[in-house]
Amino acid sequence: MDTLKTAGVGIPEIYVPDQTKTTFEKWAVIAGDQFTSNKKYWAETKEIACGSPSTLNLFLPEVYLKEVDLDKTIPEINKTMDKYLADGTLQKLPAGFMLVERETDFSPARIGLLVNLDLDQYDYSVGTDSLIQPTEKTVVERLPVRVKIRQGAALDMPHILVFIDDHDEQLIETLYSQRDSFKKIYDFKLMQNGGHLRGWHIPATDPAMRSITEKFLALKAKNHPLFAMGDGNHSLAAAKNTWEAIKAKGVSDHPARWAMAEVVNINSPGIIFHPIHKVMFGVDTCALMDALKRELKCSVREVCRCQLKASEDPMEIYAVTKDKAMVITLEGDNILAAEELQNFLDKYMKENASASIDYIHGEKDLEELAQKDAAIGFLLPEISKKTFFRRLSTKGVYPRKTFSIGESYEKRYYLESQKIR
Repeated sequence: MDTLKTAGVGIPEIYVPDQTKTTFEKWAVIAGDQFTSNKKYWAETKEIACGSPSTLNLFLPEVYLKEVDLDKTIPEINKTMDKYLADGTLQKLPAGFMLVERETDFSPARIGLLVNLDLDQYDYSVGTDSLIQPTEKTVVERLPVRVKIRQGAALDMPHILVFIDDHDEQLIETLYSQRDSFKKIYDFKLMQNGGHLRGWHIPATDPAMRSITEKFLALKAKNHPLFAMGDGNHSLAAAKNTWEAIKAKGVSDHPARWAMAEVVNINSPGIIFHPIHKVMFGVDTCALMDALKRELKCSVREVCRCQLKASEDPMEIYAVTKDKAMVITLEGDNILAAEELQNFLDKYMKENASASIDYIHGEKDLEELAQKDAAIGFLLPEISKKTFFRRLSTKGVYPRKTFSIGESYEKRYYLESQKIR
């Protein structure tokens, strides 16, 4: 345990639901920061879970964030956490890790290792050199509500994904090849098109722990940072703030020092980066393109609309309006297309009060929106896995809204938990 701590890793005591009181199918619910404009999804989820203990009773979906009285809702959630612990709905496994396999219809199976991360070795400030680092700028204005929810909570339920750069597939993939030697805890179909989930428990007493420790230390010696946020950056930042407030009272160690997260190998075929495209509204598209050509070192050429797609060239951006399609080719070394474009668009919006922006995941959705008057869509190229960590260590965090991991349905579901109080 002490050796693992030097790599920022702790061994959690994981709680899972007692299957005599509920089912995994009703218990596991997707992270609350998904489907934030889709109340129908959450109404259907409530109907599926109705009458059974469920993680749906242990968090507040963000779609309802502006509609509820937080001073009333948060204590009710905390009370339910206490109830599930007291009445045996939740049962504690021996200290250990959870090896996780997630299958969906959208991508190859994703495998990961559920561990504790040391919040003393995580820093979300700009220019940090910490062992655990964010991959995009943290919007501090989004933290107070999350901190308020976490402060009185008895449980930490992770939906966080964290990357390691394990080219040789020595850690998680090796454990997966040995999965039959570990106890399978769950194997079920997730609700709401979430795919299939399996989990194997690796207790701290298992002989595999020595190898796990050695491989974490070997990756630490080779890579910096060791961990890079993949999903859930603001949740981890809220956990950090909560821990710092406790530590300020003179506490040197505490369950809240640790946050559970699923560690995944960025090189895995189950990790698919999707670019986040951008649409500008309320603009003179010709004037915007003229300004873009003046501000950025680039060339622009018109193309057939049938060629409209996200480019495989990291220096190319496709642009589309109601009347035309274009390819923007950036010039320069060590630049990121999404960053160059976002910086330009931010400046343009400051100078043009009528302009607004939206962020789109699908190419088809973007093309439909770009058919509107005074609108222009930009299709961004994918982020390279090969240069991801190198870019992070040399240039710092990626611009906001640069990439997403998988489809919305592939986001992590709340299932496991641990005590933080």
